[in-house]
Amino acid sequence: MTIERQTPDFVVITVVLTNGLTVEHRYPVGQVKSPQEYERIMATVFLPPYEAMMGRSRARAFTLAYPVAVYNTAHVMTLRIRGEGSTQAVELADHVHEMGFLARERGSERNPPT
Repeated sequence: MTIERQTPDFVVITVVLTNGLTVEHRYPVGQVKSPQEYERIMATVFLPPYEAMMGRSRARAFTLAYPVAVYNTAHVMTLRIRGEGSTQAVELADHVHEMGFLARERGSERNPPT
């Protein structure tokens, strides 16, 4: 599948902290040509927070970009993901959810904190 660009595409990771603060990190999809390439690139983004939150790594913190922030896992309540832009961006965000990394958020639907 070739991804065609009509509007800017972003994958948005939303971090909800225990104090109620919500921070969005908007990753541009860029020149991704296939879901496999996207999976390889985004796994480097999603794997460290996922492993830190699940206690699978020794890290007690993780970093996200766009904007850059370092999160202490003790203060993170949930992570959510959604695609913005074209249909392909939404499909790619859904693909990340299917990989088992993060909860997804679509339109007005909200996933409860996990």
